[in-house]
Amino acid sequence: MKRLVSGLFGRLMAGMVIVSALAVFATAIFLYVRFDALNTRFREGTLHSFAKSIAKDVQVVGKIVTAQIRQSTVHRIAQEGGHFIVLGPTGARLAGSADTQDAFVPVEDMEEHYFELPRGNSPDALYGISMRLPGATPVHVQVAFPSSDVVFDSVLEEFMQDIAWLWIPFMLLMLGTNLLVAHIALRPLVQTVEEAEAIQPGGVLVTLSEKKLPSDVLALVRAVNQALGRLREGYRAQEEFVGDMAHELRTPLAVMKAQVAAIDAPHARVLERELDTMARLVEQLLDRVRLGRFRIEPRDVVDLRECARETCAFLAPRIIARGRSVEVIAGDDPVLVAGGRDDVFRALRNLVENALEHSPEAGLISVEVTDAPPAILVRDGGPGFPGDVLDAENRRRGLVRSDRRDGVGLGLSIVERTMLVHGGQLRLSNAPTGGGCAAMLFPAPARTG
Repeated sequence: MKRLVSGLFGRLMAGMVIVSALAVFATAIFLYVRFDALNTRFREGTLHSFAKSIAKDVQVVGKIVTAQIRQSTVHRIAQEGGHFIVLGPTGARLAGSADTQDAFVPVEDMEEHYFELPRGNSPDALYGISMRLPGATPVHVQVAFPSSDVVFDSVLEEFMQDIAWLWIPFMLLMLGTNLLVAHIALRPLVQTVEEAEAIQPGGVLVTLSEKKLPSDVLALVRAVNQALGRLREGYRAQEEFVGDMAHELRTPLAVMKAQVAAIDAPHARVLERELDTMARLVEQLLDRVRLGRFRIEPRDVVDLRECARETCAFLAPRIIARGRSVEVIAGDDPVLVAGGRDDVFRALRNLVENALEHSPEAGLISVEVTDAPPAILVRDGGPGFPGDVLDAENRRRGLVRSDRRDGVGLGLSIVERTMLVHGGQLRLSNAPTGGGCAAMLFPAPARTG
């Protein structure tokens, strides 16, 4: 849920929901204000119409005023729940509803004005008009209706019940349509996100897809691709420097080893071991450079079983000289995977050498080849891997350093990168009974036919 809200689509969805809610709220306020104004105008028009009808039945002859209100008018006003009164020049009642004896409000010397009375003894508040009839003799007509009984109230109520509620499904439909359009528009970003998430250390050769992206997002993706291009150039220059340095070191190291081998002294053997370590470090640096240029061709196939046997046979003299032993556990059938034979050989060699350094005296190094899934497992009887080495994220970010005196952590890094370029992974674990296990897991070969 947190990831959905923090994502671009989640933010768009939240924004659309908020905008839709505000639109509904603003529309409701507009309708209320608009209908309230129309309702007031309709009330005033109704009151004015009734007052005019009553005024037609009021006769003023000199100073004598008579009011013979037609029964139809009286009946209509009573039917609507209204009340009226006609007041003479002295303010006395000349005519009116049966239950109205006094003026609703004090009369004023103005043509007409509207008033509103609180509920009081009446079940509803009254809204009315006080009209002064034209002429020298002051005669006033006052008409009042309960606020809820004016005809337009029922019209407004019917509108809200029959029409206004359609805003809710309309807004929901509009919101759903907008979200669908946003989802379709952002769909090309899914591939870009997957490509970005797949970028690993050393993977700066990757560029993000620019197909079918919106123009504003396309500008961002192009800027990222340009940054990756600059990183690519820096990475290439760094790899070339490391490769050149390693190549330059190989010759003087070989000369030094030959000269030390001719010296018959105890300290010469110590120097010889140190030179071997330095030579191995140079080889590992060259391995890293090779991996940066590695590409798997369609015809590149490796038999993991044969690779394991060749690696162990190559290292067997060194393993035996150190007082350890090695075994290869494999079936009779080849275990084929797509990849480079030399690169898998060098990666496996690093794992076996690492196991050799950590195996106890007279310990056994076991190399097992499996076909479901295709993998090579290297086990030793040493203390196992430390916690920071077991963390794949630490290894991916290059935070792992060897705890050996003569190591800098290049071995596991080389194996990790080798597995990445082969589409697999390096999985490290510790056995419950002791010892470490390093598994080179390869993707299963594609089935043909």
